[in-house]
Amino acid sequence: MSNEVTKGGRSATDPIELPSSSDDDDECEVGTVIKKIRKEPASSSSTSSIPSSIPYNHPHQDAFPPSASFRTALSELVSSFEANESAALHRIHRVVYFATPTAVCFYDKYRKSRKHLLLIPRPGSPLGKVKSISDLTPSVHLESLKELHSLGRAIASAIGGGDGFDNTSSASRGYPMLCGYHAVPSLVPLHLHIISSEFDSDCIKNKKHINSFTSPSFFVSPDALEQHMESSTDSNMHVQVNTQLANSMIHKTPFSCFRCGAISGNVPQWKQHNRTCTTKLPENYGMQAKNISLLGWESNVAGKKRKAEADESGKDIRKFFGSDKGGESSIY
Repeated sequence: MSNEVTKGGRSATDPIELPSSSDDDDECEVGTVIKKIRKEPASSSSTSSIPSSIPYNHPHQDAFPPSASFRTALSELVSSFEANESAALHRIHRVVYFATPTAVCFYDKYRKSRKHLLLIPRPGSPLGKVKSISDLTPSVHLESLKELHSLGRAIASAIGGGDGFDNTSSASRGYPMLCGYHAVPSLVPLHLHIISSEFDSDCIKNKKHINSFTSPSFFVSPDALEQHMESSTDSNMHVQVNTQLANSMIHKTPFSCFRCGAISGNVPQWKQHNRTCTTKLPENYGMQAKNISLLGWESNVAGKKRKAEADESGKDIRKFFGSDKGGESSIY
């Protein structure tokens, strides 16, 4: 299998050097750059080395193709990309950051921060049929998941931290990139969020948007997920998220600052505090939710029975979000 990475999904005969990273443009140009990558030696974990600097130009929402269903919008994006991967001028390339043979990295249509990407396994990859972290079986998926996480961290490093709210604060404060999964996602298939931590976005409109990205209970870091999966002692068990507890917690969790813990009364107040808080994220951020972790275990047999009895339209998801209409108000 080729180790070629395609920026914007485009193919070319010879790789060319990437320009320096820039966030000045609102519109994303059609992909025109590719870069060869190498595999690490077999003695180490198999990770892809990506260019240290890749242009980041987040497209407008109207650049994203329409989807038949909000729930399956990401699946449709991946399918469209794979069907038109060699068609460099196809509109799908406007919303692709870059792709590898096993995963596609898209810009998030409803970004919750200045920089927000979604890393999605390709359908033919070992993780291609996984819908969420609740479908992960350690004995089957752990090693492939670690490779995906290594790629996600490399992307985060290539992008760099968030730019801050103004020219004076960005240099002194900085906003590190975070990687994580929603414990109860609104979309399938499995997708890893890669997001800068200033959380300055018009798409943050309610408590669920805030808590789903700023609470380690709802935003599960790669390290926390790997640690949970490595604790498994039964090959016939898969990860199970306690959706009942999640549904209760999402409403009871206050508008709290994920940096300093200050409580706000509503979304506007939270946003105002978030813009001025100077507390830096702790180094162990993402590993702080062990006492209220939503992650558990379920036998594969019980899981198949439960899923067979569940409403295919996503009963647990509708209960968690209060609606199945999706759209901008849902967690993307």
